[in-house]
Amino acid sequence: MQIKKPENKLMEVRNMNKMQKAYKPLNCSQIMAAGSKSFYAASRLFPARLRGAATIIYTYCRLADDLIDKGGTKKTLESLRKRLDRIYLGKPSNEGVDREFAKVVMKYDIPKELPLALLEGFEWDLDGRRYDNLEELTDYAARVAGSVGAMISVLMGVRDSRVLAAACKLGIAMQFTNIARDVGEDARNSRLYLPESWMRQVGLEPDTWLEKPVDDIRIRSLIKKLLEKASFYYKVSAEAIFLLPKDCRVSILSARYIYEEIGNELKKHSFNSINYRAHVSLSKKLLLIMKSANDAVQSMLLPYSKKEFSDKFPLQSNLYFMLNPIGNKFKGRRCSTRPLNFLQRLDWVIDLLLKQAERDKYQLVDSRHPPRQ
Repeated sequence: MQIKKPENKLMEVRNMNKMQKAYKPLNCSQIMAAGSKSFYAASRLFPARLRGAATIIYTYCRLADDLIDKGGTKKTLESLRKRLDRIYLGKPSNEGVDREFAKVVMKYDIPKELPLALLEGFEWDLDGRRYDNLEELTDYAARVAGSVGAMISVLMGVRDSRVLAAACKLGIAMQFTNIARDVGEDARNSRLYLPESWMRQVGLEPDTWLEKPVDDIRIRSLIKKLLEKASFYYKVSAEAIFLLPKDCRVSILSARYIYEEIGNELKKHSFNSINYRAHVSLSKKLLLIMKSANDAVQSMLLPYSKKEFSDKFPLQSNLYFMLNPIGNKFKGRRCSTRPLNFLQRLDWVIDLLLKQAERDKYQLVDSRHPPRQ
């Protein structure tokens, strides 16, 4: 057996030190700003105690999504799962924001089942899975978007299962909005998320239409139908926002209103997302942020009980797989809220959006991949 010489051991230590020094954390805020202007604006309204962690969660999910979406394979997915294992073992790699995400999951006790659900949704994308009905599409949306809502809720200290379920439903609503907005773009990339049974009901053969995705009154009717389903999920999740910690409400309300407005913009264009990509203007975003602030203040004047909410909106069985691990992990624990103080954050976000709009005038954007709203 060969014995390592002391100088070799010293070299290993030096190499490890060099690797640690070479590690440069990614700028999560920049990644979020480039990935989703709507989420970025809403995230800046998070209280300072949670803002950094929320940005890291979003960045982790976005980078994983990009790896899959831009030429990802089964090996890519397997690598993501192995990296997630290392994160939960406390031995994160230097890739992406793994180190930062590891600190967040450790500090806030985020159950592993939540990011695993996200990766399962990505696996369905890699498989080219299509969805025959709304129930199947909802299962997909729960994984790729509901899981993110659940992680953010755990971050905020939410433990009530029905409030957590509402967070998942808000994520589902946002994903349905994304799908409705991107029907044309997805089809041109050979992706189809509209329920195929819906298409057949209006006389469209999914494969035939996907070969030549053209604007059609029947497709518009399905986009409208999906947005109506999104509206339902926005509605059933809305009241739970007022059960969140007081200093978190304005951020979640802003995200909800801005995303819902994407659907309203599509409506103005007769639900044509084949030739048009809906976006929310800066002035409208500012108005919605102000509305969110007003609603957040009013929610403190009109108390709303968890029991009243639970009685109105029972749990959905297709969310149990994500919610049960949270309930088991935090059984018997309580969380606390802090006083709401967001006027300075409001002023900061308004200034940020104005600067961002000014910068965008001079920013070269690849028209094939416009920034997501």
